Amino acid sequence: MTEGVPVSGTFLPRPAQETAQQAAAIPYRYVDGELNICLITTMTAGRWSIPKGFIDPGHTAAGTAQKEAREEAGVHGRVEGDPVGYYGITKAGIRYTVAVYLLRVERTDAEWEEQDLRQRRWVTAGDATRLLEGRPVATVFRRGLQQIAT
Repeated sequence: MTEGVPVSGTFLPRPAQETAQQAAAIPYRYVDGELNICLITTMTAGRWSIPKGFIDPGHTAAGTAQKEAREEAGVHGRVEGDPVGYYGITKAGIRYTVAVYLLRVERTDAEWEEQDLRQRRWVTAGDATRLLEGRPVATVFRRGLQQIAT
């Protein structure tokens, strides 16, 4: 039997599940007075991005951003304030809304949980902007850079 919702004797595909919320971090630090951003590669396509993941039940978005930065990029730091913005992505037909936080990095691990799955690179703000251009996160990322500068 086909799964779905009966409508006039036929079955339509089951409606998409509820939107799952995710959180992301823009990890940054200053080196000799220059702003550096930590980017990671995605596991599937190997494109440059920022750490992000699902917000588990009972956890906050800010805490999730911090946790994902630690797991995916091996960076530890302090989330600064409210989200700098939100962006949407679609995976497997499901729309996700991602809350993006600034994370001021205080420590970088030499070894971390997902080091065999991703690359990590510290780049200038300009290089990060170019590497993220055309990606769903690009606009929110630029807004985050403006907030860091103020």
